[in-house]
Amino acid sequence: MLYGLADIEALVAPQLFDDGWQWFTDGRVTAPSVLRGGEVVAAIIRRSGGRPLRVYIRARTQGDELTIQGDCTCARRTNCEHVVAVLLQALQERGELASGPDTAGRLTSAKRETQSTFDLRQRSQPAQALLFALIVDDEQTLVETVVARRLKNGRYTPGQPFDPRSVQRGLPPRFLEPVDLDLLSALERLPRSYADNTLLQGPGSGPLLQSLLATGRLQLLDEGNQLRPLREGPGRPVDLQWVVDETGTQYIRGTTEPPCDQLLQLSAGWYLDVKRGQCGPLESELPATALGSLLAWPPVAPQHAARAGRALTGKFSGVAIPLPQCFEIETVSDCRPVPHLCLKTQMLDWEGFVREDDCARLRFDYGAVELDPAGADTQLADHRVVCVQRDRKAERAAARLLQKAGLTLNAVAASLDQGTCYRLDADDAFEHAEAWLDFQSDVLPILREQGWRITYENFALRLSEPASWNCAVERLDERGWFSLSMDVEVEGQHVELLPILLHALRELPRDVLQHEAVPTQALVLPWTDPQGRPGFLHLPAARVWPLLQILLELHQEAPTRKDAPLRLSRWQLARLAVLDAPDADGGEPSQWQWLGDPEARALLHRLRNIETIPTVPAPAGLQAILRPYQQAGLDWLQFLREFRFAGILADDMGLGKTLQALAHLLLEKEAGRADRPSLVVAPTSLMFNWLHEARRFAPGLKVLVLQGPDRGERFAQIGEHDLVLTTYPLLSRDRQRLLAQRYHLLILDEAQFIKNPRAQASQVVRELDARHRLCLTGTPMENHLGELWSLFDVLLPGLLGGSKSFKRQFRTPIEKHGSEAAAQRLHRRIRPFLLRRTKQAVAAELPDKTEIVQQVVLQGAQRELYETVRLAMHSRVREEIARQGLARSQIVVLDALLKLRQVCCDPRLLDSGNARAVGSSAKLDMLLQMLPELVEEGRRILLFSQFTTMLGLIEAAVRRAGVDYVKLTGRTRDRQTPVQRFQRGDVPLFLISLKAGGVGLNLTAADTVIHYDPWWNPAVERQATDRAHRIGQRQRVFVYKLICADTVEEKIQLMQQRKQALAEGLYDEGGNREVQWRDEDLEAVFGPLSTV
Repeated sequence: MLYGLADIEALVAPQLFDDGWQWFTDGRVTAPSVLRGGEVVAAIIRRSGGRPLRVYIRARTQGDELTIQGDCTCARRTNCEHVVAVLLQALQERGELASGPDTAGRLTSAKRETQSTFDLRQRSQPAQALLFALIVDDEQTLVETVVARRLKNGRYTPGQPFDPRSVQRGLPPRFLEPVDLDLLSALERLPRSYADNTLLQGPGSGPLLQSLLATGRLQLLDEGNQLRPLREGPGRPVDLQWVVDETGTQYIRGTTEPPCDQLLQLSAGWYLDVKRGQCGPLESELPATALGSLLAWPPVAPQHAARAGRALTGKFSGVAIPLPQCFEIETVSDCRPVPHLCLKTQMLDWEGFVREDDCARLRFDYGAVELDPAGADTQLADHRVVCVQRDRKAERAAARLLQKAGLTLNAVAASLDQGTCYRLDADDAFEHAEAWLDFQSDVLPILREQGWRITYENFALRLSEPASWNCAVERLDERGWFSLSMDVEVEGQHVELLPILLHALRELPRDVLQHEAVPTQALVLPWTDPQGRPGFLHLPAARVWPLLQILLELHQEAPTRKDAPLRLSRWQLARLAVLDAPDADGGEPSQWQWLGDPEARALLHRLRNIETIPTVPAPAGLQAILRPYQQAGLDWLQFLREFRFAGILADDMGLGKTLQALAHLLLEKEAGRADRPSLVVAPTSLMFNWLHEARRFAPGLKVLVLQGPDRGERFAQIGEHDLVLTTYPLLSRDRQRLLAQRYHLLILDEAQFIKNPRAQASQVVRELDARHRLCLTGTPMENHLGELWSLFDVLLPGLLGGSKSFKRQFRTPIEKHGSEAAAQRLHRRIRPFLLRRTKQAVAAELPDKTEIVQQVVLQGAQRELYETVRLAMHSRVREEIARQGLARSQIVVLDALLKLRQVCCDPRLLDSGNARAVGSSAKLDMLLQMLPELVEEGRRILLFSQFTTMLGLIEAAVRRAGVDYVKLTGRTRDRQTPVQRFQRGDVPLFLISLKAGGVGLNLTAADTVIHYDPWWNPAVERQATDRAHRIGQRQRVFVYKLICADTVEEKIQLMQQRKQALAEGLYDEGGNREVQWRDEDLEAVFGPLSTV
């Protein structure tokens, strides 16, 4: 506290302190409010009989000096015993006034010190004097006698009350002058007020006021409880007239020249001029007594105006006096009132304490007039008085609605003639504001529905709701940058929304903004209207929350200055499409009105309707019929191209990603847009597959393969081709020559190869100059979300922010905390740019069995080994046939073909040191690329091979890759256990040898079959496939055949189609051995590998 017990003792005389101590110990002080550490104290003191006293205290320190100013509604007004009692109670409430036997001792010591100080001051100050304090309000004039000390400058100290009756009880004090005794006697004969002051009224009150003025000691006690000297002023002419209030009631009022502050209702007319410090008589043609009587005339109700006029005329006959007006009276009955609630912030002055007051004023509209619930039934309107027969029952029902909503009557406002006002009680300013905002958002809509009229009048907590929402996107430059502005219409005015939302981003806690669910309640944000009036905006959460999320993400990626425009790239612009998504409850769209750049608006319209992208015609030169989902993929690729976006085509393996990309390339060429070559970067193992698929499905495309030691000679031909193929390992080697060319479309097949942003291939890909970019991968994310970020950072830099921002916004919340909201935000962000269809999703468009030939190209040492074995075997076969003829040479032919097949599967199958030294298998590498993707898709896989040794090599490889499996060969004794484990779903992969599992198994849990090495008897191959594709299978089955391109495997496959009988007879022991081979057939099977 600012003060202690000694400070209270020094504030007043000892007797007043003793009296205050008694009030305090009697428990008369009720609930003091101590504010700002004791700077302000307010309390109520109960009295036995009479009204309670209100006490308001201010304490201030200036330097080392303490000033305490206490105001009270008692007769003493200031620093009285009641102020002492409240200060003591405040000390006790704060625990700073001890209780017990020591307290009395401390008080006695303090009193002695204070008494000594008081006596010293008494001897050093001027003599005392009796002052007459004039107290004036609208209804009465009072006189209080006080004793004060006269200062050297002629002014007086604040006085202490002096009871005029005390003169009769003993010798008069020495400071009284002879005239004082007469004046005190006159005052004693007048009536007293409730505060024990003298009422200056009745006959002789005018002359008595003049006598008081003559003493020179009549002082005006102003509203601040300060004494101001009054002197008698000259007479002033007065003009009397009747004034009418809003109820039609009339009051006699007068004006003087010069103007005064108040006319005093005394036996004769007197004025009070506070500014000049004067009291003087009024001058009028009326006799003094008539003037005084007229000034004291009571208010005249409208229905009594005529009667009052007659009474005045009769009383003052022969004297020209003003008369009250007579108004036409209109009666309103049988009218149901319309409640009118006006929310307002007003200044209330309660006992000198001025504060802002938020309230709701209630009135009732009866058509012609509005009435206050506690006011009169009459109202002056258009020069007539309307008398209303009120529906009190309806008024009480309306009041009960407000009380039920938590509002209580504002007694202070009512006492200050502010009408019937209601307030909301709260413990602090925050709860106060929150209560009013909740009332406006929750209660006012209900009241409006019931017909209430709601208005505002300078309400500081006004809650406004936008009527319309506008979003304007304007192009900033040709590089694809746009500016974003948003405004809402509030009460007919357009208000910029972005500054309000950006302010919210800076003020609202991050945990609130990153909340996993859209708030169920609306957002209430502070704002200032164009006229500078503060208030709050009521924004539906379902509409504005997605926008706040977008702004938060943009702000985290690149903080926005308060005054800076919001700039968006083309793909950042795509985030705005979510703003027109349906509300959370599936209701109406958010009703944003889109303005600005036509292209941007078209883009947003297309993004909002991403499921209904227009269908484009398939290219005329495409040698394939696209399935519906493949056509949808082509439509999506064209959408990306139209709006200069990039994307990831992430269909499951086997659904034709390459075919869709080729259709897109061919359509670009036929439309004349592909004026540059397009570049495909793929794993080395897929080079031949791209070349093969392009020749098969898009023969109109001129394809150039940049692979092999002689590729350098072909770089000059890039501009002459439509499609250029290269591999990831060659990107860094050929970097300069690849960067020298500009491309129409860059396609990254098996794009997971660039998931490491620091890898050389990833860095070269970022540098390539291409109009459009496309990733093809069935596994855009294999291990963590950072891989997905890497792909999009290549395709659409900035779409997912920087690496750190992405980790903070998405990766950590999703991977570590399982945040569904963050996952949904990420899904919405990438949805337009990632197209993924699973086999289950398009099952209805697929045949029961889909066969896919997966081409594998032999490379390096394996390719050289194949050529070495081929040349040796070809020579041996030709020699044997020349010696014995073809019919007797089949064993030699079969052995030669077997060795070539083993080289294709894995060189380690050959029993030679040179073969084992090769150390790699292109087909096994391809298998190990396929399996993780298939397993991730949830595929159940049967893998067949004729070579048990090959199954062993595969087994070791998949074990290292972490793929669970079971195995069945001719050596497996317990066949039931692996079958049951696979059928139950315990493992995704079943390795099966031809002899052990080609027949007799029912494996309907499988939906994928991989033939690692081709079975050239189609019947045997079909039997193996039928382990999965048979009665009881409910899923579509995908059959993959791994074929080494241009080798004996592919050539026998081609012969199966042309000469099925020859192939079956040659490799089926039960087949026809009389089939004759021609020389060209043998030459074809043992022909050399071609160069691409």
